[in-house]
Amino acid sequence: MAAVFAAGRRPAAAWGRLKSVTVDPLENVGLPSKGDNRLLDFKTQENYYDKIVERYMQFCAAAGRGDDLANAFASMSLKGSTSTPPLPNQLRGVASLQEQASGPSKELSTILMAMRKLREGLVASARTDYFAQRAYVFIIRAAILTRHMESYHPALHYLLRRIHEAAPLAASLHHEFLSYYILDLACRQGDLAAAYAARNLYQYRDRRVEQVLTALAHDNWYSFWRIKSLVDGYQKRLMEWADNGIRIHALKCLGKSYLSVEKAYVEKITDREWDVLRETNKVGWELEGDKVIIRKIKGKA
Repeated sequence: MAAVFAAGRRPAAAWGRLKSVTVDPLENVGLPSKGDNRLLDFKTQENYYDKIVERYMQFCAAAGRGDDLANAFASMSLKGSTSTPPLPNQLRGVASLQEQASGPSKELSTILMAMRKLREGLVASARTDYFAQRAYVFIIRAAILTRHMESYHPALHYLLRRIHEAAPLAASLHHEFLSYYILDLACRQGDLAAAYAARNLYQYRDRRVEQVLTALAHDNWYSFWRIKSLVDGYQKRLMEWADNGIRIHALKCLGKSYLSVEKAYVEKITDREWDVLRETNKVGWELEGDKVIIRKIKGKA
């Protein structure tokens, strides 16, 4: 009996040694669209926003600066994708990214999902005050850096069309986010007509944005790469959606115009190193020393 009693006590002792499960405060709250109504409360929204900002800043600090931070943001890219932006029906949502991600990518996808939850709460509660404005400004900037269209695109429309009417943006902020809207139309959606229409509708004037539109309209890769090196980090990320189209056009022009060309020149007009071009753009030209052989003249029979 003693043996049976002792054996029966073992599970209880084992249970006593189990550690309590740590619940992520960002994941603990559900989507309002799925029935979780906690984020309809204004005070809860503000507390949740503070947690998102804190986690985002911790992520940036852990990733470091410069190339390390850029690589961390790039980790959000879809697996197996190229620099060509996928079609809307090919894009996965934040939830699927969260399931597949790991490490820094998992943390960033958790933050993006939290941003979506907060946006849903703000929209569902019809909140368009200055707190909503501050939250949307932060969400859009962060989502642009990760090139997560599903997060910044609807937020950008809501900020400019709804929140700005109730809580007007400062002139500098309005100018900034109009530039993102126009660049998204031109670079990601490839709709120059809509970009020019938006520029005229909002009477938007900015020399560098105008130069981007002109470069895209004329397939001018030299001007495009030059302007990209001058704009700020957010505009640069938006311009990256057009990178591959500009690069392919430059390669086609080379293929039609030259028999051979210096490798350095190929890298300059494509804004990409030769080895990366061979790998990602499937360039089949041959490299002989520092010269790229585009095609050879066949000898006469």
